[in-house]
This record gives sequence, structure tokens and C-alpha cells, in this order.
Amino acid sequence: MLFESLPVRYAFLASQRDFAVGDASKAADILQQADGIVIVDTCSYSQLEPVADWLKKTPLPKLVIDHHGTRDPLTQHLVVDETAAATCLIIYEFAQSVGWTLDAATASSLFVGLSTDTGWFRHSNTDARAMHAAADLLSRGVKAYELFESLYQQDSASRVRLLAEALKTLELHSDDRVVMMMLPRESFVRARATPADTEDIVNEPLRIASVVVSVLLVDQGDGVIRINFRSKAPDPLGVRPNVDVAAIAKEFGGGGHRHAAGARSKETLATVREKVLTRLQAALGS
Repeated sequence: MLFESLPVRYAFLASQRDFAVGDASKAADILQQADGIVIVDTCSYSQLEPVADWLKKTPLPKLVIDHHGTRDPLTQHLVVDETAAATCLIIYEFAQSVGWTLDAATASSLFVGLSTDTGWFRHSNTDARAMHAAADLLSRGVKAYELFESLYQQDSASRVRLLAEALKTLELHSDDRVVMMMLPRESFVRARATPADTEDIVNEPLRIASVVVSVLLVDQGDGVIRINFRSKAPDPLGVRPNVDVAAIAKEFGGGGHRHAAGARSKETLATVREKVLTRLQAALGS
């Protein structure tokens, strides 16, 4: 069940699987009809709006399947493996252990989850375990080249315009080791874009050799500022600082991975910028 439209990048998956999109204002009423709740790929109330308050009160049984290192007390029933490169890897391995048959469509969906969480197998969480699963999924009919084109070569003009808007705000701090970008509401109006178009924009400044941490602040237009954090893994010589952005995101009510995390704030864009920048400067000793 989704309470917002499927992001454009993943719209092609709708032809393979049914995605139920519910009215966010009626989320609690919709979920009340369920026998139980399975929460996948998060264990943070801040990422479960608009049903966070309802989840805290409902007596329905809840199960969390996740691989993030930060978590709220959603339930005592957890399937969590922080060493897994993706939650889809956990689901894949569970399916293997119980002997479920994975058809080509299911294998493709699992491959999408695995490949996107590893940055198409280039992030530091890419290991032999992830590659073994990827190879097996490929043997089940997954066409990686088709998925790559669907995921990364179908951007809308609005998304590219929004990237340009973000790059126009790019600021370098702490000896060019911290990048801050912002997307106020006017940026979305000019680009004719939506918050769904922001995916991966935070990664763009990591191309800069000196940058250790990249932050993108997004005004969603609903009174919430979304904070996206990314950091580079340590270099082989140990020169680059190892910044745990999940720990920093947790201070802002969010969480995630050591090198990819997020949070939400109801303060103003300017206030969030100042607080996040101050915290990162402290983390980098400048």
C-alpha cells in the first residue's frame, strides 16, 4: 500500500505488479481493514507518515523487514540484517530458504531493489553476497540492460531541470568537504517538477574529489523539509574522514545507512540549513 504516487522512475514496475495507492487522509481507515502490517525497508516513524501515529496505537500485529542500522520501537517482531546490502536481498534469501519459486517478474523486482540500494553495484555495500544474489536473479530471466535503461535513462525534462535548480544552489563548506544544496518550492514551480523528481540528485556533488558529505534539503510544500544525506566511504589510505550520516540523521529524527540517510523537519528551510551545516562542520572538525 502506497500513500503517494509511484515515483516515475519505478512506474514501469506497475505493469508487472499491482500497487495500491491510497488516500493519505484516509490511511488509518484503509489499514484498519488489514489483518496485519508488514513494514519493509524502514523502521523509522518519520518515514512512515501519514500513518506513524496510527501505527503507534494499533493492536494489529506488525512485522518489520529491514537492513538499516537505526530503528524506532515499531514492534518486537523484526527481521533485520544490517549486513545485507538491501532489504530485497533479505527477502530473496528468505524465498530461497523456504523454496519459493521466483518467476521472472518477481526476480526483476528483487533485482531492482538490490541494484538501486547498491547504486548499480558501485557503492561500498556491494559485496560477494549481493553479487551472488544478482547472478542468480539474472539466471531467472532478469535483463539487467533493460532495467538499467528503465531506471536511469528515462528521466523527464522536469527532473533534469530540477537537477539544474539544485546545482544552482550548491555551496561548498569546510574546506570543500561539505556540499549543501536546497530545493525551495519555487524551484519545483520553475522546473515543473514534483518531489519524486529529487531522487539521486543528492549524489551528484559526490563527483567532486574533495567532497566527503553531500546534503540536499527539499521543501515538500506540506510544511516538511526533507533532509537527504550522502557520504563517501573511507579511502584505502584512510585519509578521508569516515562520516556516519545515519548517526547525524538520527539526531534530526531520521536514520538510514552509514553513508546514505535521511530525516524530516518541520522547521523552516533556513533553520534546517543552519542546524545541519553546523552539525556537519562539527563532525569534520571545522
